[in-house]
Amino acid sequence: MDSFVRTMRIIWRAELLIIEAKISVATKRIGATAFAGLICIFGLGMLNVAGFFALEENWGPVYAALGVAAADFLIAALLVLWASRLTTGPELDLAREVRDGGLQDLEARAGDIQDEVEAVRDELLAVKNSLVNFSRNPLDGTIQALLTPILTLLIKSLTKGKD
Repeated sequence: MDSFVRTMRIIWRAELLIIEAKISVATKRIGATAFAGLICIFGLGMLNVAGFFALEENWGPVYAALGVAAADFLIAALLVLWASRLTTGPELDLAREVRDGGLQDLEARAGDIQDEVEAVRDELLAVKNSLVNFSRNPLDGTIQALLTPILTLLIKSLTKGKD
C-alpha cells in the first residue's frame, strides 16, 4: 500500500510539473504578445503623426514618421512570431516520462491485484461447491471422511498381524 501511495504522489508531482511548464510558456507568450500589441499601438500612433505631417508639410518629416512606424510594425511582427514559436523545455518531457512510468506501475499493480482477487474467487467457488455437495449428500461426505481412516487402520492391522 505504501508503494501505491508513493506512486500516486510521483504521478501527482509529475502532473504539477507539466502544468507549471505549460503555465510558464503561456505567461511568456501572453507577455510577448502584449508587448507586441503595445509596439503596434506606438506604430499606429506614428502613422497618425505621419498622416498629420503629410497634410501639414510637404515630404520631410512624413517619411521619417513612416519609417519609424514601419520599424514598429516590423518589431511587433517579430515578437508575435517569436511568441508563437515558444515551446516547453526538456523538463516537460522528463515530467511526462515520470508520469507515464508511474501509470505503468499502477497498471501492473492493478493486474496483480486482479489476479489475487480471481484466486480468492476461485477458492470461494470451490468452498461453495463442496458445501453444496455436502448439503445434498451429507452421508457421502461423512462416509468418505470416516472410511479413509478406518481402511488405513484395517490395512495396518492386517499387515502387523502377518509380521
